[in-house]
Amino acid sequence: MELNVQSIKSQERLKRNKLYQVSADDPVITWIEEHTDSEPEIVDIEFNVPQGGCAVLANEYRNKDFRKSKAADILCMVFDHENKRISTQIFDSKRTMTAFDETETADELRRDIVKRIKEFLLQIQDSIIHKDGLTVPYVKYYGYKEHVRTGIITREFDTEKLKRLEEKLRDTLCVSSRNLGMVGMKYDIAASGIRKDIEIVQNFRKKKICILNREMDLQVYLLEYADKQHGYYVKIGVGMD
Repeated sequence: MELNVQSIKSQERLKRNKLYQVSADDPVITWIEEHTDSEPEIVDIEFNVPQGGCAVLANEYRNKDFRKSKAADILCMVFDHENKRISTQIFDSKRTMTAFDETETADELRRDIVKRIKEFLLQIQDSIIHKDGLTVPYVKYYGYKEHVRTGIITREFDTEKLKRLEEKLRDTLCVSSRNLGMVGMKYDIAASGIRKDIEIVQNFRKKKICILNREMDLQVYLLEYADKQHGYYVKIGVGMD
């Protein structure tokens, strides 16, 4: 059983929703996110391809049978056929997840930064579902073991700012709903949503995410401006643990 892939060269521009096979002789592939108002994000992905195995890369891969689905920017899969293992890494690039105005109200911040985090989680979740169509047959029918990791590629990841956001959201929960009747019931419903948002922000700050009822570590890759690349740059290694 083999995936339907096409070969790729290191500097070739990646098309969306295509599966590329990475050669062990040319293992560094460059992914670029262009902007009209800023320098690009540039990621060199270096694949460690095991002997007799293969590496597959995709940009915004989606299963065409799923409507209105999201997709993360980068999907990497490394197959070790000899030992029946798959190492999968899913990344999404964001300029920043913590560039927000702390003077805004808690409601405004929930509509802004918390919404952005939720949208990121949805991208990762949908990408895992899309990816499963490629790797589950190997796991289910051929006995492979798969390790899935997730990550964010960003210019800024300010954990202290996220912690202050948690505290601001908690401050909105100080009202007691006792003896408030219907008003209290409505408050309890709203408070439940705020508590869930606090948990999401807290986990994100601690580089933890929950996807499809599964807790996962979040790898954070910080981009730095590089004169040589004329953009914000980071190099990521992918392969077996």
